Amino acid sequence: MVKSVKKPGQKSEKDPPIFSHEYLLRNQADLVSSACLIIMSGLLFKNTRALASKFCVVQHNTTNISDPDIKAMYAIGRADICMVLFYSLLCIAVHAVENEYFWEKIGRRLHLSKTRMSEFMEQGSTMPFHIAIVAGAVYVLYREKFLPFNLGELWTLSPVTEMTMHLKFYWIIVIAFVVHQYPEMYFMRVKQEDMPNKIIGYTAYLIPIVGAYLTGLVYPATLILIIHCSAEVFKALSDVVESSGKTEISQQLYKVWSVAFVIARNSIAAITTITFFKLKSKLSGEITPMRFLACFAVLAILLSLQVYLGFKFIQTILSWRRQAKEVALAQKKAENFWQQRKEANKEAKKLRAEKRAAKEAALKED
Repeated sequence: MVKSVKKPGQKSEKDPPIFSHEYLLRNQADLVSSACLIIMSGLLFKNTRALASKFCVVQHNTTNISDPDIKAMYAIGRADICMVLFYSLLCIAVHAVENEYFWEKIGRRLHLSKTRMSEFMEQGSTMPFHIAIVAGAVYVLYREKFLPFNLGELWTLSPVTEMTMHLKFYWIIVIAFVVHQYPEMYFMRVKQEDMPNKIIGYTAYLIPIVGAYLTGLVYPATLILIIHCSAEVFKALSDVVESSGKTEISQQLYKVWSVAFVIARNSIAAITTITFFKLKSKLSGEITPMRFLACFAVLAILLSLQVYLGFKFIQTILSWRRQAKEVALAQKKAENFWQQRKEANKEAKKLRAEKRAAKEAALKED
């Protein structure tokens, strides 16, 4: 049998056209990584170094860099948008590599269905990001000397007008992570009917984060991120285990997540309330009324979000209980059915035995 040889320049039947929908989905990691490398390569050349640094390096230094004893401080500026775009691309590349070389291989070994595979990869791929956000927040608070025994200073210094390099870089990464979730819906092949709910969820996540960054509430917001993302790790882990078919283990993990969720919502609400009263006490001269109103708007949105999440959580718990009751009722009906069937079989056997005995007795009389 002679194999057909592909001529130079001839496309394979399995290779999609360049820049087609399927081509972008298959090669997202390579394309985005190439874009990041092009931007980073600009740092190597003198003519492009200033432009490339706006995408890669923390900008808007407000301190005298000629004095080595002064800690470098950074303000908020327009160049932060460039950094958010660049690190959003980097998050997309990391997300794609993580899915391709880790979660997709595990899902194939577990022989998951298409629906379960999609949920497995979606929840599994976000879990490392949440862990990274928690670890980064702990590192920043420790480096700023708020941890482990100086958390009260979070409100003393809030709201800030300048940030250290580590704090600002951390918040740029957090915002970039949320922003990258919008194009990630396209790369994850999310159904069009599911997109509106996801966009609303991502936007509700993005608004308080950007608001806290712009108003200078980064210190209490960093503590809130630790609490929120810690609970999200348990949720993602529970969904991953359930998608893999381990129902009994996932039920136990969902119970742990339920406790963590309630603690997180109450803790965030408490921190939001404390922040409001701390800011109100500074109205005498430390902060302007306009900035207080901006901070109040962010805190009000954050508190409303906690109330909404708590309401949705109660609905979820009630639906779980209703489903558990329905399953228990169905099992009870099935058990009763088989019990009745078993008793009916016994009665039928007993009647057949009596008929057989009566027939044998009649033969003996004859």
